[in-house]
Amino acid sequence: MNSRDVDHDDNLDLESLSDDELAGAAAVGDAEAFDLLVRRMSPILLRYMRRMVSEPQTAEDLAQETLLDTWKGLPDFAFRSSFRTWMFAVAHRKTVDYYRRRRDLPTGAERFEELVARGPQPADTAEHSALMDALRAELGNLPHTSRAAWWLKEVEGLTLVEISEVLRVSTGSVRGHLQRSRKFLVTRLAPWQPGARSDEASAATGKGGRS
Repeated sequence: MNSRDVDHDDNLDLESLSDDELAGAAAVGDAEAFDLLVRRMSPILLRYMRRMVSEPQTAEDLAQETLLDTWKGLPDFAFRSSFRTWMFAVAHRKTVDYYRRRRDLPTGAERFEELVARGPQPADTAEHSALMDALRAELGNLPHTSRAAWWLKEVEGLTLVEISEVLRVSTGSVRGHLQRSRKFLVTRLAPWQPGARSDEASAATGKGGRS
């Protein structure tokens, strides 16, 4: 990538630079450019980490570690992808390492059929919750890689190719994770869909036919 030559005496407005241009400037030692990049990326990164890791303090710690690693790695970052894609890739590895240390990382073989059958339906435990509350709860039930793929696609707007770079899997695998995640979420969140009748919600939660 050709980074713009950042000389603050030339009255260059850092705010006008793209994320990749800021990263290019930071890679050659511009700390002010990296500070601005951190301010831009921190809310996005922390939002992602909080979906991947349930403990708020751990999510914040991992986000800080990710930013530190990107700062250290910038001189060797060859811009084979966008900075944001690379940042998410570093963040993903951080969460995978975290779960491996705890030895509770869901495997790729985890079956969605088992997830659907496991535990109470959302309406049993969050009967008065809003749809977004139920969605956040159900995202936590997805296998780690599937949850990451769904979030990066639906919330962060990454392409299949970018997600494959972040997760280090094929685009076909990303597509499979997205299809299974969407099917799972549609099933679990059916009672909250517009137009869902109370009897349909009851049937979805196994309450139909009770007297």
